[in-house]
Amino acid sequence: MSGTAVSRCGSAVVCEVEEFRRKDAAEGLKIAQVLQGFVNRKVVKQTVMTVVYGVTRYGGRLQMEKRLKEIEEFPEEYLWEASRYLVKQVFSGIKEMFSATRDIQNWLTESAKLIAQSGQTVEWVTPLGLPIVQPYYRCKPTVLNCSMQNLTVKSFNSNQKPDTVKQKNAFPPNFIHSLDSTHMMLTALHCLRQGLTFVSVHDCYWTHACTVDVMNQICRQQFVALHSEKILQDLSDFMLEKYCRYS
Repeated sequence: MSGTAVSRCGSAVVCEVEEFRRKDAAEGLKIAQVLQGFVNRKVVKQTVMTVVYGVTRYGGRLQMEKRLKEIEEFPEEYLWEASRYLVKQVFSGIKEMFSATRDIQNWLTESAKLIAQSGQTVEWVTPLGLPIVQPYYRCKPTVLNCSMQNLTVKSFNSNQKPDTVKQKNAFPPNFIHSLDSTHMMLTALHCLRQGLTFVSVHDCYWTHACTVDVMNQICRQQFVALHSEKILQDLSDFMLEKYCRYS
């Protein structure tokens, strides 16, 4: 998710959460009244941004508790209750506003769970043809001696069973990261073709000041081109072929 998209999404969710808070405050809910003036994009942004990466309500509560703690004026005795209330409202707001996104995330998670339960790891291929394998197995480290400096972890082998929890929780964020990396590579390749200097760190792109406008155009064109492809259909076809051919 780009910085602009996060900003717009976060702002929309803030409006939704504030509407929930106002209604609850009018009905006499104490914590909603305490939160008056404290519901803003900074408080909810991190949770909104990481929901698609599989953040839980527990994790989201901790994130917003940390943000509220940074506000000197917010009463410390209400931190836990306020963050608990906010995470509930944020998840409700996202569910109402982005139901299709949640449906996709649930589909990815459920697919990964079924794949792992069948004894296989989750695999897919990016739009550029790069094969991805999630190497999450149920294994324990073997301690060779009492020294903490000498720990040996068993090597993965075909007899190891996939870790179902890690496989299903990691699939949505890993799949999105693989699309982000595809977009980055497409942007880099097209910048190269036009003679631009291009550097990136994760989703932060850099070029010389005189070619920023050209890079911005390429970045957006490649994003639209990538997500105009039938990405989910291709993923579904791949998984049906790989995991359901013998069923």
